[in-house]
Amino acid sequence: MEKLVLEGPIMVETTIYSNDFVHLFLEDEEIWLKVLKMNYSIQALNEVLKEFPRISMVHFVALKTALANGISSPVKVGILKPKIELYISSDKLVAQALINLTKKEFDESDKKSLIAEIIDLAVEEGISYGVDIKGIMQAMKPLEKFEIAKGDPPIAGKDAIITMYEIKKVEPSLYQDGKVNHYEMNLINKVDKGAWLGERIEPTSGIMGRNILGEDIAAPNGRQEKLKYDAASVTAFYDSGKNKTLLYASRNGAIVFDREIIGVCNFIEISGDVSFHTGNVDFDGFVDVKKSVDDNFSVRASYDIQVLGDMGIGGVDTIQSRDGSIYIRGGIAGKNKAKILCQGDFYTKFASDCTIECEGTVNIGYYAMNCTISAKEVVLASSTSKIIGGVTKAVVRVEVGELGSKAGIQTRVLVSGFDREQFKKEYDEMGISIEKIKERLENLKRNLSKYAGDSIRAEEREKYEVIEEDYHENKKNLELLLKQKKKYTSYLRVKGEGEVKVNGATYQNVILKMRDEMLVTRDFTGMPTTYFLENGEIQMK
Repeated sequence: MEKLVLEGPIMVETTIYSNDFVHLFLEDEEIWLKVLKMNYSIQALNEVLKEFPRISMVHFVALKTALANGISSPVKVGILKPKIELYISSDKLVAQALINLTKKEFDESDKKSLIAEIIDLAVEEGISYGVDIKGIMQAMKPLEKFEIAKGDPPIAGKDAIITMYEIKKVEPSLYQDGKVNHYEMNLINKVDKGAWLGERIEPTSGIMGRNILGEDIAAPNGRQEKLKYDAASVTAFYDSGKNKTLLYASRNGAIVFDREIIGVCNFIEISGDVSFHTGNVDFDGFVDVKKSVDDNFSVRASYDIQVLGDMGIGGVDTIQSRDGSIYIRGGIAGKNKAKILCQGDFYTKFASDCTIECEGTVNIGYYAMNCTISAKEVVLASSTSKIIGGVTKAVVRVEVGELGSKAGIQTRVLVSGFDREQFKKEYDEMGISIEKIKERLENLKRNLSKYAGDSIRAEEREKYEVIEEDYHENKKNLELLLKQKKKYTSYLRVKGEGEVKVNGATYQNVILKMRDEMLVTRDFTGMPTTYFLENGEIQMK
């Protein structure tokens, strides 16, 4: 057996390895094989080649054929690799070297000479930045890639970050303080002039990078986000020290978001009662009554109304929200003349002898007595809540603690019901629409990210604004669909196609009507019961 140590380019035939079976030789940087005797395996040859890391058998099929058929004439089977190979990443930020020497050869080699060869190769490849000779000395090893140079990647600027005033969730809180029942919530998000409404941390500039070839790499600036606010009611102020744009209320009022634009809507606060001192109230905005509304007086508003007095209201004329919700903290003792009308939802502690008409959900804390109520849903949240007398109409459901009274006062509950299959179809269609809009938003977001905020060229500005408008329109539609889907989820949890859920007792003389079906309770039922419409009949569970 004969082994040759390979050093540098060789232009004549030189024996690399030879035994009784094969003769491996080098000619013009190419590896050739002669088979001297049959039955020599590739595995055996591979073991031999471990001692020759510079040999690369690139013509494997030719090698396999020669060994299998005992071809005695020279067959080209490989190439001679350089002693040191250099690899540059596609982004030109990292260079690595590979030393094709055995461990023994490496240990016996002059390390300073190897480093000098590596540096020479790097210079030949144009590497002029980020070479770390000390790092090379520490990382250098045979037959494994190690880093010899590293550039500085560009650092993208930070995108603008917007934080906005959050509208508080409308959710009543029921609790008992001694013998007093409380029904607390906040319907109107009131702010004073100068109140903080939002802010934008401005985008930062990118930091330029440099690759190992010494070339500068541009860094994208952070993307600007548009602050959407009503300039008539909101003031924007740039704080250069904090690199922030801050939004403040220009006047007292109520916070509203319209198409993601924050504004301070008209707001009137009546510190006392609505009475002869104020006259009837009809206001284009929000109304906050700190005490009560005297009998025979009216409060009408475009948006939300809240009456916060502990004693609630009595025989008022009308409380009406044309496009919002109503909250009456202390309850209603309506004297058979009070009328409550709202487009949104209604909230109160209790109600008696009044009319309530609501497009959304009527939420009552403790009891409804001798009332005429009409809504999509009627929910009395307390476990001890009661509906006694009157007429309660709902499209989807009624939920209450107790229904009727021990005295057997006639109590009528009418549920018109809904088409479950149609609701389910609409619900599924909403889900499909939501996914499509989400996909659309992702595409629009990617398109917007191509523009660099304030550096958008004038000819691109119009296109950018069209995409941005489309983005916000789709986002608004998504919010509306998600809100609607949430309501449908609540509706579809209802049993059958309409439901009256009694969490406690049901008394005699309760008339339940669901579509054309009617049920009259003749006896007291002390356990929770759910009445629901299924297959055109009233079922009980």
